[in-house]
Amino acid sequence: MKSIEKSLTSFLKGNSPRVSEEDLCLYASKSEKHANETIDILFSVINDYLDYYTGSSDLSKVRDLLKCVSTVMLSNDLVDRGIVVRKISKLNYKLDHIGEEHKKRFIDYDTAISELQKTMETLDILMETSVNTENEQYELINVMANVIKNLQLFEFTSNRIPNLVNAKDNDKNCLFKNILINYLDSVMKTDEEDVYYYSNLLSIIMNNRDFKLSVDDKKECLNLIYQYINKFSCSKKSKKQHFNHIEFLYTMVDSIKGENKEKKEITELAKKYNIRVGFDPEFYEMARLAKIPMEGVMTDREEIDDFIITIDKDSAVEIDDGLSCKRLSNGNYLLGVHIASPLAYFPYESEIIQEALSRNESLFLPYKYQEKEDDFTRIIPIFPYQFSAKNASLTPNKRRLARSYYFELDSQGNIINEEFKKTIITSSYKASYEFIDYVIKNGSKDKNLDTLVKNLVKVTKILDNKYQVSQLYEQIKQNSDDFSTNVVKNVGSQNIVNKTMLLTGNRVAEFFYNNNYPCIYRVHEVNESDIIRIEALLDNLTRTYGKNSNDEIYKIIAQSGNGIYPSGWYAMEGAHYGLGLNHYCRCTSTLRRSADIVVEHALEVCYDNTPTEEELKKLKLEIDERCNLINSKQESTNWFVKDYKVNAKRRR
Repeated sequence: MKSIEKSLTSFLKGNSPRVSEEDLCLYASKSEKHANETIDILFSVINDYLDYYTGSSDLSKVRDLLKCVSTVMLSNDLVDRGIVVRKISKLNYKLDHIGEEHKKRFIDYDTAISELQKTMETLDILMETSVNTENEQYELINVMANVIKNLQLFEFTSNRIPNLVNAKDNDKNCLFKNILINYLDSVMKTDEEDVYYYSNLLSIIMNNRDFKLSVDDKKECLNLIYQYINKFSCSKKSKKQHFNHIEFLYTMVDSIKGENKEKKEITELAKKYNIRVGFDPEFYEMARLAKIPMEGVMTDREEIDDFIITIDKDSAVEIDDGLSCKRLSNGNYLLGVHIASPLAYFPYESEIIQEALSRNESLFLPYKYQEKEDDFTRIIPIFPYQFSAKNASLTPNKRRLARSYYFELDSQGNIINEEFKKTIITSSYKASYEFIDYVIKNGSKDKNLDTLVKNLVKVTKILDNKYQVSQLYEQIKQNSDDFSTNVVKNVGSQNIVNKTMLLTGNRVAEFFYNNNYPCIYRVHEVNESDIIRIEALLDNLTRTYGKNSNDEIYKIIAQSGNGIYPSGWYAMEGAHYGLGLNHYCRCTSTLRRSADIVVEHALEVCYDNTPTEEELKKLKLEIDERCNLINSKQESTNWFVKDYKVNAKRRR
């Protein structure tokens, strides 16, 4: 047997031919022991080889040996298929993680990942060959669940072969029911380790995309759960003792019945903190009717033909900002920042705008955006979806009403000219950050896009010198959990968006300040002594533990609220310490933040027209009231987010 192992190892290293399949099968046929030893050796030499794989060669020889495993198994009934499938699962799991764990040693990372993926596909085929009956499928998943007891391996395998979670034993009992019984038994025995393990196992199964229960299985599982809930609730003492278990069981009841437990929890939390979730029917109707007028109808707006792109996350559907940029004959750059204009569709005094203002800001809790009205999946918006993600969103090749901010900049970042226009625009591209990063590096086949991106990169470099944002502020923002806006990093395409929006907020704020008009400023102040202490702490940690420790410290600072490093707030005067600006306002997220809508309204009063003293007085009172309302509601929003995170952790 040693000679076979040595020969196979030599084959993988490219030093000798492979032992023939005939010889392997002949050795395996001698006895059950020999059969399983052959399988052990094949997997052992493969694992040893992968431990030192550098990506300098392909993995075709590894895949060749996996085919030998299939041949030996199919030609010999003495092979224990349970052992084979467990080894396949462990190897598959190893291949999936080896890319990140050993990334630094790969000579050619892309080639190595491609080879690992091909090998995993071969393993998938081998797995299907190994478990080709329902009974074998159940045995595999049951051993993983109750013998190996590795949650990560179980989740990985069930994701690779999703239907395994629906396997049934010889008595036609489904896996979920049997695991549920194990969980309930462990609760009754007060075996906390098993309680934790089986509760997580049930969560993995329920979250599997292919998990389903027949009508009969649902009834059996629900009856079983209700029986134990009654047992746990038989007395006040028992109910208190088993409170967490009862909550978990009710979560499963909702899941089995098909009820959206998370939606229910978010709704209940929102009520607790006076945050409105859905909309009254009339708002949905208003959103639906918000249409773009035909060409030539709106005489107070300029229809422009600039080449405009939007840059956002690939999954974004609520797009409220676009960019254009061209080189002028005098060598300067004309930057255009185009922002969706809700006030072009509805008057400021309208019910739908006032409703949006009262909601403060859209809360992204993250992941997926709602796809239709009332199908809310982790977002609480300020406008109905039909308006913010469809009719007003800067969708490519669609005419949209906007407010466009144009800035002529010289090479030093000086503003030579600027103009804020009421416009009708049509964007040409909905680009992701990743795509623009690719264009920056490699270019594209579109000359207009290449020219625009090239100009934006140059303008951003100019703005990098113009705006000296506090490094501490940037690091804290990047490590914060901001549920109201997307915090971007100052690199590549993200820096383009960051700096152009920063310029816009600064210049609009300067307009109001220079003309002594009321404005809702974004203000930020920090105690200098706190800054000194934070920087000293970071410096000490960097010297002691290296830079990797800083991210955790920044997260702690970001989550500490006003205790160490305060967040910004809204006021009618004041500077922004973190951004290093004397005057700054938010005006580029009008579909997601109420303060931005207030700024647009102030522009309508003070920039589009010459305001009267009476109008200025009325605007000042309005802005003062909005500052107080937004700031006061921010505290309840922060508590809502904290509560949501606690609930999310409990669900996991």
